[in-house]
Amino acid sequence: MFVIVGLFCLALMSHLHAQSVNNRNWKAYIADPINDTLVLHIHSDSSFVTNSKGEVIVKTNCTIVSDTLTLSDYGSGEHDCPDPGKYKIDLKDKSFTLTPVSDPCEGRAQALNGLKWTEVLKQP
Repeated sequence: MFVIVGLFCLALMSHLHAQSVNNRNWKAYIADPINDTLVLHIHSDSSFVTNSKGEVIVKTNCTIVSDTLTLSDYGSGEHDCPDPGKYKIDLKDKSFTLTPVSDPCEGRAQALNGLKWTEVLKQP
């Protein structure tokens, strides 16, 4: 019985840990061909990515289940990829990295693999 309760608690802690990337903003520098600092705005209803000028460059639906983030872009922008991509979230303090589980969009998978996203702190 203790083993089952322990496993349940461990699974719950993992779920809450990964969920904490939701409803926050994260920034990372993307090299060639973007060469810009992007901000990933993760929200339960709709998410998006902005460049350093604040322009929206990708609109995406983000779904978080346990430690897995699923991205499904929508729109007609040059960087959109409508096929869903799944990534494992590795959250540590105020930053996280993503590891592709499966993503048919090779460019997105290459750009996001191991990229360190740091939380954007709100201005007072």
